[in-house]
Amino acid sequence: MASSHAPDSSTGTGLSIPWQSIGSILANLYIAIAILALAIPLVIIVAVSITAGDFLQFPPEGFSLQYYAEILGSANWLSAIQLSVTVAVAASILATALGGALAFGLNRYDIRYSKSIWGLAVLPILVPPVIIAVGLMAFFLIIDIWGTTLAIVLAHGVLFSPFPFIMISSGLDEIDGAVEEAARILGASRTQTLRTITVPLIASNVVIGLLFVFIISLNEYLVALFVSGPGTETVPILIFSMLRYGYDPSIAAISVIYMVVTVGIILIIDFKLDGQLW
Repeated sequence: MASSHAPDSSTGTGLSIPWQSIGSILANLYIAIAILALAIPLVIIVAVSITAGDFLQFPPEGFSLQYYAEILGSANWLSAIQLSVTVAVAASILATALGGALAFGLNRYDIRYSKSIWGLAVLPILVPPVIIAVGLMAFFLIIDIWGTTLAIVLAHGVLFSPFPFIMISSGLDEIDGAVEEAARILGASRTQTLRTITVPLIASNVVIGLLFVFIISLNEYLVALFVSGPGTETVPILIFSMLRYGYDPSIAAISVIYMVVTVGIILIIDFKLDGQLW
């Protein structure tokens, strides 16, 4: 007996539309477009940084590493790089110390209005940076540290402390309280328990929070501009200052250096999150 196949009523042609495949194709297309939108400017910056010409232009005129050499031989650039790294290191340590102490206090002690304090702790990343910048500038003028390296470190340390605070809070929430309790039952003091049990368990969170602050501080411009003064120009401030007077390819070169450092740190964080490091 011959069998008959009824046509698919959804299409009227006997062929069903693979909607899942179409959705997958559209999703991949969207991802590809997003990657291109992000990658094309970076490729252009890299290409412009190795130009042999005197101006920022694409496609570049020839190939030369002269602007990288110019950065390494420039007192202004080297001073700005040194200051940026110094500020980023100090600010990341300060932010991690502030965020870590607050996270530990809220997590391990029964503090009144802890939820309100938690909200205040993350407030710096919710308030527009320009408002914080103006407030810090006024405060630093009053205490007479405006325009110093200390002012930038304090500004970045306080402003970015929510990042390690959130990371360390997350790590503390994942610790089984029975582990710490067992250590204390076996005779360990609170300090010994913290040093030998708690800190090693949240070490990953601490490192990731610290690296986040380092990256953001290294690239931050607005707040640093408001609290810095003559002689305390970070790399982002120097870049924007130079852009006022022209388009020097050395700006592209320093941007590439910053990009490589930032991507390297992000890869470290990514590997750490995957459990491949430490």
